Amino acid sequence: MEYVFPISLLLGFLLVVGMPIGFAMGVAGTVGLYMLGGVDIMMGILAVGPYRNTASWLLTAIPLFIFMAEILTASRISSDMFRAANKWVGHLPGGLAVATVFTSAGFGAVSGSSTAATATMARTVAPEAEKYGYDKGMIVGTVAAAGTLSIMIPPSVVLMVYGIITETSIGGLFIAGIIPGLLTAISFAAITMIWAKLDTKSAPPIEHHSWRERFASLRDLWPIVLLFVFVISGIYSGAVTVTEAAAIGCFGAVFISMVMLRRLSVKDFLSALERTTRPTAMIFTIIIGAHVFGYFITLTMAPQALVTFVQGLDVSAGTIIFILIIVYVLLGCVMDQLAILILTMPIVFPMVMELGYSPIWFGILITKTVEIGLITPPIGMNVFVASAITRVPLRRVFAGVLPFVLMEFIILALIAYFPDVVTWLSGRY
Repeated sequence: MEYVFPISLLLGFLLVVGMPIGFAMGVAGTVGLYMLGGVDIMMGILAVGPYRNTASWLLTAIPLFIFMAEILTASRISSDMFRAANKWVGHLPGGLAVATVFTSAGFGAVSGSSTAATATMARTVAPEAEKYGYDKGMIVGTVAAAGTLSIMIPPSVVLMVYGIITETSIGGLFIAGIIPGLLTAISFAAITMIWAKLDTKSAPPIEHHSWRERFASLRDLWPIVLLFVFVISGIYSGAVTVTEAAAIGCFGAVFISMVMLRRLSVKDFLSALERTTRPTAMIFTIIIGAHVFGYFITLTMAPQALVTFVQGLDVSAGTIIFILIIVYVLLGCVMDQLAILILTMPIVFPMVMELGYSPIWFGILITKTVEIGLITPPIGMNVFVASAITRVPLRRVFAGVLPFVLMEFIILALIAYFPDVVTWLSGRY
């Protein structure tokens, strides 16, 4: 335990000076292992740990889902979704923003990548919003907030990583995320409608579409529906594993885009493949670095000490969960979401299980705090992505996401106090 504090200070220093989180955790963990056991232990873990922790059948699902999202973006299927949603809800107050929310939810249902969803919707929505005179802060804030839906709505990369770390059923986590995800989407849509009612200048009305046009637009949605049915129903029924479902979805996206719709050229395919390698490399670097740091934490017996300390506190289990929520929200403001999970779960998860909570419920709860971190300063990755693509100042985008952040906290409280919202669908897991 005596080395935990100085190594934590080293990790903090490396992060402050700008070292990428994966490398920072790897360096800090390596120094800690050397201090604990010398060169032999350090080299023994470094020789086998990185490969053993990443050569996982389950982890191959992550690049597959990311690639599927990139294929859908390159083939402009996401644009079809937005046009269809706009024809159905565009006439509502803030209709363009409402369409953005539901399109992001649909995109999240087949991608699992929040960054990809935000970038795609920013490119798709910005020209339409400018044409209809929408307030840029409002619509780009909606894009950034709606992009977080990919974190909760299955398949989710964050839920996959949580399931792998804690050995929790990924299928159960996916099913458990459906109700909170839909609840968040509906709440976000309601916010945009209320906003438009209170400030008509920020969201001018759009023309109505006939019922014939609305039903005709549904023809463009069959690729998304087909992929969602294959991926989610396959996982839920137990017919395929998560990795097999990702592979089926990835092949389906390529086949539909390239063969059936003829929208994907070889150049587009290779470009999507290249864009997939960047977030995949980042995620795997974080996983390797966090595991090296995790080995150090495990050898110090810090998790066991923390569990013993918490068990000795004269406070309720609910109070401990409340404290954890605050800690995770604050961490989400300054750290990468996957890094938070990989770094903290080896310590926190055993403690929460000792308190008797469901691992699936806790996974959804923590994922919601991660979701909040994507749109809160100073990191707010979705805000930075949306701002960079649309060239709307960060200040205006952060102002635009504020109502959504408040709603996220309300839904977080709902999940915390009413676990059935999470566990109702996933009961058999």
